[in-house]
Amino acid sequence: MTTYSLSPDGAADLGGRSVPVPATISAEAQQSLRDAAARPAPVGSLHSRRAELDAQMAMLNDIAASLYPVDVDEVSIGGVRCHLVRPQGVPAEERSGRVLVNLHAGGFVVGSGSLVEAIPLAVLTNSTVIAVDYRLAPEHPFPAAVDDVLTVWRHVLEHHTPSIVGLFGTSAGAFLTAQSIMAMKRDGIPLPACAGMFSGGGDLTDLGDSAAIFNFGGFAGEPSIPHGEPDSDTSAYLGDADPDDPVLSPLRGDLAGFPPTLLVTSTRDLVLSSTASMHRAFRRAGVDADLVVFEALPHGFWFNLGLPETQEALALMAAFFTSHIEV
Repeated sequence: MTTYSLSPDGAADLGGRSVPVPATISAEAQQSLRDAAARPAPVGSLHSRRAELDAQMAMLNDIAASLYPVDVDEVSIGGVRCHLVRPQGVPAEERSGRVLVNLHAGGFVVGSGSLVEAIPLAVLTNSTVIAVDYRLAPEHPFPAAVDDVLTVWRHVLEHHTPSIVGLFGTSAGAFLTAQSIMAMKRDGIPLPACAGMFSGGGDLTDLGDSAAIFNFGGFAGEPSIPHGEPDSDTSAYLGDADPDDPVLSPLRGDLAGFPPTLLVTSTRDLVLSSTASMHRAFRRAGVDADLVVFEALPHGFWFNLGLPETQEALALMAAFFTSHIEV
């Protein structure tokens, strides 16, 4: 775990080598990196700060809803709390018929009620998004979250053909997307038409080089606590599970037959390595997988809705879903 010395202009000191804020990103993105450098890094595990982080997520929901007007209904699907997110003012007969199932971010330990991905993509794809509030660790370690996703998925299949349904998530939600599809394969359940894995990979026990370099805010922000360390959120989620279980660690399993998958990351993302490794594994398995890497931005940067890069990322995500789900 590393906390870097950052100058007021956002440059990071790497032991005598300075990494500046690049001029190749938007002015808004440059300023966001400078602003992050001025904020103190939080301490402690994510789950120890659940109330604080959930309040921040609620603020992001409000920002998203102000930019992308939606109707939101809370429902229970098989005992799993979900939110149905639909473009505001669009009659049912004018919606596309497309359904997206969203698995929120939050390190498997926070994030309940997060709609910051579901809201813009509901509007940009003219779709119904089902945002799943899966059970969280440490109270409910693996496979509770996967079980909740499968409960919702089976319900979705009772009402929709899988050819019009996509599955996606960021960070923990990206890992959970892959885990859930592996569980569907295991159980012989029809798979989604396509999948989005944004800032996430397929092996939580080894996130690769980038996790040893970057924090949640790139060079800024809180360091991630590695698996196996005290207070590790990843360890809280894994519990006593076998890391070689292909559902828990899809990167170690047979990925053949996965639906077309879009992976998105950035060069200061702590899971850049994990995302890249997953993309290569998909390609080796013959999966139709695309990887888009943005410059200099941190983990899940598209939660910052004020960045031009966020608008570009959301647009390419939306285009992926609309092109792979024909209705």
